[in-house]
Amino acid sequence: MNTIHHHTAAAALILGMLAPAACVDGPTPGAPGAPNGEAQADLSAGEDRRAAVALAIEQAERRIDTGRELGAARRSLDEALADPAAAPEQRDQARLAMSRLLEAEGDREGAIAAVEALLGERADSPSWPLQSAAEERLRLLLTGRGEAPLPGEPGEHEHTSPFARALARYFPAPEAGPREIEIEVHSFGGSREVSDRLGTFALAPAIRELRREACPRCDDRLPIHARSSRTGSWVGIPAARARLGSSLAVFYFDLGDLHIPARYDAELPLPSAEVVERLSKGEGLIAARERSGAPPVILIAAPRRAQLPAVEEALAAMEALPAAPVAVPLPKHLLRDEIQAVVRGQFGRFRVCYEELLERSPAAAGTIPLDFAILGDGTVADVKVDPATTTLRDATLEACMVEATRALRFPAAGEKTTVVYPIELSPGG
Repeated sequence: MNTIHHHTAAAALILGMLAPAACVDGPTPGAPGAPNGEAQADLSAGEDRRAAVALAIEQAERRIDTGRELGAARRSLDEALADPAAAPEQRDQARLAMSRLLEAEGDREGAIAAVEALLGERADSPSWPLQSAAEERLRLLLTGRGEAPLPGEPGEHEHTSPFARALARYFPAPEAGPREIEIEVHSFGGSREVSDRLGTFALAPAIRELRREACPRCDDRLPIHARSSRTGSWVGIPAARARLGSSLAVFYFDLGDLHIPARYDAELPLPSAEVVERLSKGEGLIAARERSGAPPVILIAAPRRAQLPAVEEALAAMEALPAAPVAVPLPKHLLRDEIQAVVRGQFGRFRVCYEELLERSPAAAGTIPLDFAILGDGTVADVKVDPATTTLRDATLEACMVEATRALRFPAAGEKTTVVYPIELSPGG
């Protein structure tokens, strides 16, 4: 059993307002003073066609929603996609609707392939209007859940790890042609902040270090061009697939949102079913696959997302690419970040309790120390408020806070964890 004390203050009750977006008036087709009346007439005709395309797509989507007249929906989408006046965003919308139509017709594989093709064709676009919708649809088709996991925040550190030095040999200086080194890294999931802190994939500085060690007096000005991309999860695979064959590919895997579907097993060092079987034992996992003429493929896996940094830390300390999968021992109890994420994500439950108190006592403020146990299945038990340390005494508030805590659900860790979590409350922040 583990006891975790949290001293992080919870957010105060602050309400914000969003200002309405400004409107900018542009030139109206056919307006007096237009420089070219004929061109304006063509523009109007194009706009009319785009309006017709929008209507056709909308009607098709309604038919798909109801599950009736699917043949008519297909004809509408085919016409929209074939119309030269259709805007790029309309074509993307029609292709996503076609994926939904294929699913409604029972062709789930076709529905998935349609979204993958769209993401792959848009791989060179830094961002496009329906990218999130396409990624959400792919995630929904393959997992039944559309919500995107939060991506890692970028960092600015350039610490070099032993593992980065081990990877450097996969990026040798060319013997002929341009004297420069090209590095490309594609990561799916994980946290850029963690990778930067550990220097797990700090390849450019690692290569420079090794070249200086090999020849301390050399004036080594060999250019190193490093590019890296990181998407929040496996849904970025279709867009990056064309580049994965020549770049370092890093996959993060857990038993939750980062559970990579078996559809992408060809990209992984191990089949996803084998990864799941290994993770079910409660340990982390590191696996790698070498490739001829290309950098390796690396897998960083843990039963729960919050455990991934510990597995990556073990990887960063390695001095060579593992020839076989490596199990990483992990604590089974919940981690501090996991507990904080749940409490902060459900802080609205506590806010309701506090707002009721403010109606009776507008100046009420203080700290409520919640003492509770998280059972192995993630449910909460033994909730109480410590009367010796609370600074906000109110029986009704305490009862409400206790009930709100009992309603919380945490990740199942298989082991009991006791928590002391002080929540600070103040009316103005």
